[in-house]
Amino acid sequence: MSEIDYQKVEEELFKLHNDLRTNPSCFIPKLENVLQYFKNKIYHLPDEEAFQTFEGDQAVKEAIEFLKIQRPVQELTFSKELQNACKDHVEDIGPKGLTTHEGSDGKLLSDRIEKYCEWDGAIAENLEFGLKTAEHIMLNLLINDGIQQRYQRNNLFHPELKYVGIACGPHKIYSICTVIGYARGVREFNTEPQDVTDFINEYIQNSTNHKEIKNDFQEDEPYAPDNTVSLKIIKKNKTVGDKTKKITQKIFTLDNGAQHIVEIEENN
Repeated sequence: MSEIDYQKVEEELFKLHNDLRTNPSCFIPKLENVLQYFKNKIYHLPDEEAFQTFEGDQAVKEAIEFLKIQRPVQELTFSKELQNACKDHVEDIGPKGLTTHEGSDGKLLSDRIEKYCEWDGAIAENLEFGLKTAEHIMLNLLINDGIQQRYQRNNLFHPELKYVGIACGPHKIYSICTVIGYARGVREFNTEPQDVTDFINEYIQNSTNHKEIKNDFQEDEPYAPDNTVSLKIIKKNKTVGDKTKKITQKIFTLDNGAQHIVEIEENN
């Protein structure tokens, strides 16, 4: 196997993110081309290892139909701080052969980001294992085989996620792992936050106006994703630089094991 240029994959993935977000239909021919690499539910891309899918080519066809109606969203801005947080996760789970959003030390995406900067509004994370080229990684995230809610695809197009960091590295079991972190806002320590209140109001409006209530959590929590299976609420003091503030952290665990985290700063 030839050596993987991880930096090149990261750079190409960033470009493909924005190609996809600003012109969703440009990926339709790429997905149509993918259909030829299925034999029943076995998916075997050129220069990649074959693997068993859950849905076969039906997931690809569904993604094509999705892109036909998906509207463009704004480009993502690259964040070195998010990239560093992603790199920490790659260097943690890669050598251990893990495939989880939670680190081996129990830390979550929010913990990893807060090592480098402050974040505002909302964050999300996509993971991919085994695929070695940026285009194949992006296509797999877009297809999101086996995940009914297509949460990885949703992250690609989420209009409130405006910053991204990407890191790739070796993986004990799958050869390569890719970690992609997204945030609504990132800022340096000891700087004032953007107007998160407007974001929260917008988020609540979008949640209540455009999404049916699909689980018990959404009755009381407009932030809750459709596939939430549990909610943990933590009230704590968080020190950022030389300032300490009181926050409420809501950690929604999804049925696929991923976590959606919202932090709200208390006024007093």
